[in-house]
Amino acid sequence: MEVMKEKQPTLKASKIIIDDIQLGVWRLKVGETSGWSLRGQLDSITSAYPLFYRLFSDVFSLSPRIFTLFFVCQLWSGIEDAVLMHLSSSLLRMIEAGIVTGNPDKHGILWAMFSRLACAALAACLAWYSQINMALLRRRITQHFSVHLLKSQLEIDLATSQEATSEQKISASAAWEAIEEIVSFMTEVLTTGSQLALIVHLSRTTGGPTFAILCTSKPLISAAFNRTLWDKVCFGFVENLSHRRLKALEGFANGGYRQDIISGNLSDWIVKEYQKANRELREVSDEYPYASYSRRTTPTFNVFTRVLGDFPMVYCALIAIFYPSKFSVASIAILQQSSSTLRYSLETVFRSNEKFRKSVADVKRFYETTEAVNTMQDGTLSYPRIEEKDKWKSDRGMSFELSNVSFSYPGSQKTSGALTDVSIAIKAGQLIVVVGANGSGKSTLVRILARLYDPTSGQILIDGRPSGEYCVKDLHHATAILSQDNLIYPLTLAENIGLGYPDHSSDVEMIKEAAEDGGASEFMKKLKYGIQTSLNPHAETFHHNLHGNNSHPLYHEMKQMEKEIDISGGEKQRVVAARAFMRFKSGKVRFVAVDEPSSALDAEAELQLFTKLLGIREGKTMVFVTHRFGHLTKHADQIICMKDGTIVETGTHETLMEKKGEYAKLYEIQASAFEHNNGGVISSSP
Repeated sequence: MEVMKEKQPTLKASKIIIDDIQLGVWRLKVGETSGWSLRGQLDSITSAYPLFYRLFSDVFSLSPRIFTLFFVCQLWSGIEDAVLMHLSSSLLRMIEAGIVTGNPDKHGILWAMFSRLACAALAACLAWYSQINMALLRRRITQHFSVHLLKSQLEIDLATSQEATSEQKISASAAWEAIEEIVSFMTEVLTTGSQLALIVHLSRTTGGPTFAILCTSKPLISAAFNRTLWDKVCFGFVENLSHRRLKALEGFANGGYRQDIISGNLSDWIVKEYQKANRELREVSDEYPYASYSRRTTPTFNVFTRVLGDFPMVYCALIAIFYPSKFSVASIAILQQSSSTLRYSLETVFRSNEKFRKSVADVKRFYETTEAVNTMQDGTLSYPRIEEKDKWKSDRGMSFELSNVSFSYPGSQKTSGALTDVSIAIKAGQLIVVVGANGSGKSTLVRILARLYDPTSGQILIDGRPSGEYCVKDLHHATAILSQDNLIYPLTLAENIGLGYPDHSSDVEMIKEAAEDGGASEFMKKLKYGIQTSLNPHAETFHHNLHGNNSHPLYHEMKQMEKEIDISGGEKQRVVAARAFMRFKSGKVRFVAVDEPSSALDAEAELQLFTKLLGIREGKTMVFVTHRFGHLTKHADQIICMKDGTIVETGTHETLMEKKGEYAKLYEIQASAFEHNNGGVISSSP
């Protein structure tokens, strides 16, 4: 398929040229330095040394013995061909001399022959041992890096996780593959170096240094003028709308949309649209930019390098014509073999150069990923402050003071922020209810208070000190969030609840109490495995030739395997509520944020949940975000009414109703929605 390239005008900034290139469905922006710099090339090479040192230090520390043996095997692998070639050339020369003189050196020939055989046997043993050793090393390296990667990914804050640069597609297995590629490349370099040294030594008597130079000319020139992205700063994205639609339609194939596809008879439409998108992409390449960028538009360079590769043969032919005495049968065979081997090794090195550079980039990216710097400010002040710890009481709430706080979500394309110039004071122990229409900024305000995000501008004081001065983890320990956004973890129901208080995540009695408080006990008792039920058992399965073979006994065994269990939205919210009650048992919670956690609960279940939450208040600061005002607003110390990211009203229920403003309007709309005429009797009250 032809790759379409469209060179766009370049933009210059600080001696860097930005090339804007269209490669099939990809739009690529490449940063090119203005002019070739030897110092820059040397700097790029030397800059990799610390990375290699760190990488191999990490690998060596996992198992010094295994790594040393692995290194010895790789070292031998690098010089093996040159050693075998040298022994072969010695043997051939002795045989030829014996034939010419008629008096063969029997002892020398036998010694050379046995040396060659012993070397071949040693090579086979080391190759076998290297395979076993590599399997052990691979396992240890993958385990080591997977722990570091998991830890770093879990420590990324919410704001950083939403940045485009945080999407580092790297895994522990990819890290091992990168290490393997780096080691393989270094082995090839050692192989080439040893073969080059050998051919220079051999050509001193036949062929001369010119022959060695001609053998290296093709791969060297090919590498010098190769186009690659690995040493460039670049950014690419898929701009083609048909390709984007194709990927969107492929998303329907995952199980999350199965019910909608079946109930809405969407399969025919999806296939039809998918075929349409494919037709629109028929002449457009979707090849990854790394490959398409390096491909040339004309065959001229390929022809030149191919002819250049035959120059060693031409040189030998000319020498044989004009200086026939310099050659013998053995020397011709040796030079032919050595030149072919050297050229192949060099081409292998330069062919794998891109893979090597990609692997170096992957390892660098891995270390960058494991050392990701969070964008949120993390202070050093403990919470509660050291001077308060002696008089710590779980019934004391957290106070907040927001001054001109504005916030926009990372990557948001809205012209106005989620919050704009919000100023509010919340005293310790107050019950706050936040109301407003959808999109008014209620949930965003809760996330700011809970320090899931830092404000874009403005200041937040927590207990009289700037929020950025506190250790984020300490604040999160003192905060409990109950939200409709909370998810069911891919663990047992018991662990889902127990992780509200990780230190006691295996305390069954405490978990059962929390489940009772959250209203989850009743439905969990009906499950076969109770609180030990896993909604998604993650049981990997494999089957072959069983599809449609329903009568086979193995088919029935396969049917008995654990499958995903689905529970209702209300039941999920009860589990999440139980997790919050488990968190309260830590005795550290001073701020409770309740962000519409009852959207899937009926009115009775919601009332029970709110009653339970108010019952464990014990002086904690509580902020409720709710659409159902109910009796909650009537007991609030302060109601915050929001609209379009701003606070339009604050006060108690009575004062706000008297104002007849935004809050009164929302309240009356909800009250009228609850009224119904049942045989002439009207019942109301939201």
